[in-house]
Amino acid sequence: MKKLLPLCLLAALTACSNQPNQLIFNPVYQGGKISNISANVSTSVIDLRGDNVTLKIIESDKIKTLASPGITDSVKSTLDSALSRNGANISNLSTTRFELDIHKLQAVVTEKMMSHSSNATIEFGVRVVKNASTFNKIYQGNATIEGPLRHDRAKIEGQLNKLTEQIITRIVSDPELIAYLEG
Repeated sequence: MKKLLPLCLLAALTACSNQPNQLIFNPVYQGGKISNISANVSTSVIDLRGDNVTLKIIESDKIKTLASPGITDSVKSTLDSALSRNGANISNLSTTRFELDIHKLQAVVTEKMMSHSSNATIEFGVRVVKNASTFNKIYQGNATIEGPLRHDRAKIEGQLNKLTEQIITRIVSDPELIAYLEG
């Protein structure tokens, strides 16, 4: 019995130290009503990134990469929430198509001896097809975190989630886009 307790404790500590091999990406639109979009739209999100790496960790001569499954669903949910809260009616039957392409969505963490930095980059392309015309615009954002010691994955996840929310907030408050949707 005395030998079993240390083994159980060691197993528990080892399990706690292993992080899952995926990034939790779950942005939530919290901006509330910041514009008035009077339009019916059907929405879609397409991931056009070359690979599905959401987090790249560079540590001396090693590179570790992590993906985030369901990224298009998470972005679509956030986009639909933002559009709805700002007056748009989301309907699959709408003839106005609101398409968001994910061009970039990644954080690169560089680990040094006593510090780390994280650079997140997001680029979304928005295409709205209405009647015989199309509206196209690119929305980009960057965020940097620096800190002592090793990175905290939860902070990197928060960085990407917050940056995604900020870009979607910029999209639903863009006067050019709103004018096109309502025109």
